[in-house]
Amino acid sequence: MAETKDPALLLAELAHELRQPLTGIRANAELLLDSHGGDATVRSRAAAIVQQVQRIQLLLDRARRPGPPPPGTRGDLNQAVEAAWSLLEADAARQGATLERKLGKVPQVACDQIALEQTFGNLLRNAMEALGSKGGRIRVTTATTGGGAEAIVEDEGAGIPAELRARLFSPFVTGRASGTGLGLYICRSLAEEAGGELDLLEGGPGARFRLRLPLAR
Repeated sequence: MAETKDPALLLAELAHELRQPLTGIRANAELLLDSHGGDATVRSRAAAIVQQVQRIQLLLDRARRPGPPPPGTRGDLNQAVEAAWSLLEADAARQGATLERKLGKVPQVACDQIALEQTFGNLLRNAMEALGSKGGRIRVTTATTGGGAEAIVEDEGAGIPAELRARLFSPFVTGRASGTGLGLYICRSLAEEAGGELDLLEGGPGARFRLRLPLAR
């Protein structure tokens, strides 16, 4: 019987093997920037490829070092909302979903930027899927709270079924046939590692999630 590998070892091997193709993708995108820098469309798309390669590399590095963010870590909630939405905007336009922003003047929080963007990416993607082909509005509100900051992401979908609410943040729990059931689990884990929390709020008609994080020191 084959020996089951330790998950940490598997992750380390994956990160190692992905480094070479990611380096190749980035190098080719940078060559495009050098050779076609005068073409605004090529420049924009090549720069986006480089940015996403950097993002994947940072995600792999952070996954290899789980636990609380290092002292002095800072992240910008509002910037993370915009970065996450920029990756979803084309899909959102095709399905008629729009983002309504109510972004307050929020100090930086004690969470790294990639983790914030990953969290909002999952929450906004879930909201889009909840809206489905009929489209509708997604609303994101950010504000300061007592000793911290919060963001609320809400949609106009059908809401979370009652039978899923108690275990919604457990791994592999999903109400969609195509879902992995990992997005919300990852989001809550990232929030808790940073000393914060992610909860499902009552009310609706759609789903309402609240992310709370401590302010950076």
